[in-house]
Amino acid sequence: MIPAGATRRLAAGVALAGCLAVGGCSGDPQDAYCDEVEEHQVALSDVAASDDAGALFDALDDYDDLRAVAPRDIADDWADVVEPLHALEDVLDESGIDPSTYAAAQPPVDLDGATREEIEAAARTVGSEQTVQAMAALEQHSLDVCGTPLSR
Repeated sequence: MIPAGATRRLAAGVALAGCLAVGGCSGDPQDAYCDEVEEHQVALSDVAASDDAGALFDALDDYDDLRAVAPRDIADDWADVVEPLHALEDVLDESGIDPSTYAAAQPPVDLDGATREEIEAAARTVGSEQTVQAMAALEQHSLDVCGTPLSR
């Protein structure tokens, strides 16, 4: 015969184990993500509306925040968007190039060929089909699950 107190402790232990297995009992990860989408929506809208080519890098902190709370089913999509952007930002920073003024057709005269190729390769990755499709998937997820776009 199992003592009555042991049954309650066992039930509590099973419930706790269940919470830990699914990432916590503090709430639905989708809800937390959707809250973050709403919190960052104004900033992302400002970036989307900007004519400044460098404005995209202003969204990186917002993208990083969203990636950090993204549900597992879209985590890879966030990685496919954020990692190429960080790589391009890094190569531009290392080269001392302002992304707002850089033009591939007329690069700075003192830019060496190897650095130019590195910038162009990073930019191609940002514009790749994989990155574009991942961003489209994130936008669609935001509409379908959160009922709101990433930016307005």
